[in-house]
Amino acid sequence: MRRNDESMPRAEVPAGRSVPTVDRPTVTTVIVGGTEETRLLLRGLVRLHRHRVLSETSSADDLGAGDPNDPAQVLILVCDGEGDEWPHELATARTLQPNLLPLLIVPERTPDLIARARRMGIKAVLNRPFAIRDLVSSVEAVAKGEDILDRVQGPARPRTGQP
Repeated sequence: MRRNDESMPRAEVPAGRSVPTVDRPTVTTVIVGGTEETRLLLRGLVRLHRHRVLSETSSADDLGAGDPNDPAQVLILVCDGEGDEWPHELATARTLQPNLLPLLIVPERTPDLIARARRMGIKAVLNRPFAIRDLVSSVEAVAKGEDILDRVQGPARPRTGQP
């Protein structure tokens, strides 16, 4: 017979539940770009790890100035690869909320992209697909002001047509 979860001592955590993390500060974020489904997924992952999403929008033009009493710390900027609009989105977001620390999510990391991101002040670049732990650790590191462009590599993509 299985014991009732309520009868378990408080120090134990029933299977399927995670131990709350109280030593980790909550990070406030905004999500810009990507599809509705991508933003929904990112919002869920960020909230699952006890961080907050203050707003999400398909374009930085719709972002708004934010609440000065509750400013966002991290801008999660999603680049779909359909054009090169992320520099414009970054500039617009920084105009509206100048203290945002940007994290860029791209379909493919290239040396040129990393160099450009570094020049534009991007703190981290995640290559899709990425591990959830990489997203969470990147959000937390960027919120601390760490530049982790070279730390998170993302999975290697096979090159077609080349040996």
